[in-house]
Amino acid sequence: MSKIVAVISSPRKDANSATIVKSMVEAAKGKGHDVQVFNVAELKDRRGCIACMGCKKAGKCVLKDEITPILDAIRESDGVILSTAVYFGQPTGQYRLLEDRFFSFIDGSFTPNVTPKKLAVVVTAGTGGADELADQIAGRMGSFFKFDCIGKVTMTGGNPPHEAEQNPEILAQAAEIGSKF
Repeated sequence: MSKIVAVISSPRKDANSATIVKSMVEAAKGKGHDVQVFNVAELKDRRGCIACMGCKKAGKCVLKDEITPILDAIRESDGVILSTAVYFGQPTGQYRLLEDRFFSFIDGSFTPNVTPKKLAVVVTAGTGGADELADQIAGRMGSFFKFDCIGKVTMTGGNPPHEAEQNPEILAQAAEIGSKF
């Protein structure tokens, strides 16, 4: 049984990305995996990297806030699901706070100090940019940390809430990827 960490980063209550992640999570649980889900937008005490370089000495992020348990869970996991919506061509601010803290996953010589993981990426957008952003996230996670992207789900036209719930193809694609963990 593998440990999987799923991270939702959309600030919307009825986020389409959360619906897609839920489909992945259910499929992974169906394969017997232990899945822990975090929602960065729900955290009250969250900060981005402050470039203190403490992680380079300690081997992990030294900031203590509500992102710390997410980083610890990812470090202990076998797989990660990262999700975000596209805001002005970029990931949400909530996602960026988390991703900046991934700086603690590399040592002072830019060598990963976290074991490689299986990775799935979910990106939703009202108009465009989802495919490009998903590729960028998968690329960063692969090049910096040697994570192996097992699949990406992107959805455009996802501005109305509940749009993903009404898209069986997207949910099936998500479930297929979730079963690969």
